[in-house]
Amino acid sequence: MNETLLVYVPDLGQGVSFYQALGLALEELVPEREALLAPLEGPLLLLRPGPGGVERGPGRSRPEGQGFARLRLEEGRLVFLVENLAHEKLRLAKYGLPFREAGTHLLLFDPGENPVLVREGP
Repeated sequence: MNETLLVYVPDLGQGVSFYQALGLALEELVPEREALLAPLEGPLLLLRPGPGGVERGPGRSRPEGQGFARLRLEEGRLVFLVENLAHEKLRLAKYGLPFREAGTHLLLFDPGENPVLVREGP
């Protein structure tokens, strides 16, 4: 079993698209109920419909596939670790994801208005 983070988004399809653009791989989709996404490393991300929010979720077996993102939970916020922040800015713009530059990281909000930080990391 692996750690799972549960994130609520009002529209499951929009939530999946958002997190896929950030580099997670969609591993399982139960329409209108939940979606499981996996990063290269870090906790699995379980999306469920509902008002925004992030919490620890039920343990899940790690799927075989995985995305290219590295994910963490820090102080109740999702944090994506990238190798090159300048490259990530270009990639996010390509996908049309609005972000704010905030010092050494980027701040985005997912479709549930949950804050997501993107920063360089090991």
